[in-house]
Amino acid sequence: MENKMNKVKFLRFWSVAVGSMDAVTGLLLILVPALVLRMLKIEPPSPDALVFLSWIGVFVMAVGLSYGMALGGRTRGETVWAFTALVRILVAVFLVIRILDGTMDKTWALVAASDGIVGVLQIVILRAGWWKVVPK
Repeated sequence: MENKMNKVKFLRFWSVAVGSMDAVTGLLLILVPALVLRMLKIEPPSPDALVFLSWIGVFVMAVGLSYGMALGGRTRGETVWAFTALVRILVAVFLVIRILDGTMDKTWALVAASDGIVGVLQIVILRAGWWKVVPK
């Protein structure tokens, strides 16, 4: 029984923590994109290109806010985690390809690594059936 409760607590904690991280990052990308890049030690693009980074911020914030739906039960949690894992892994693969072909700076590797790790961990937890202990 205690193991079941620990899994449920972890799933909720992870959803809130990772979702909040993305929601706040997205909001900051919308409002102050150059600051976010400076915090990540990434050279900002030209000022006229920052609007596209803000646009990406809308997407990042939406992914983060989607984790809130995971708190609505097992089916929603599994769906949100599967979708966000897919998005994160695709972002990581994209960034790795762009870093390797030289079109993006290697400082983007931190973003690729964090998205890749979160995405893979979510898939591992999904495959382990942790969400099966959460009521529908």
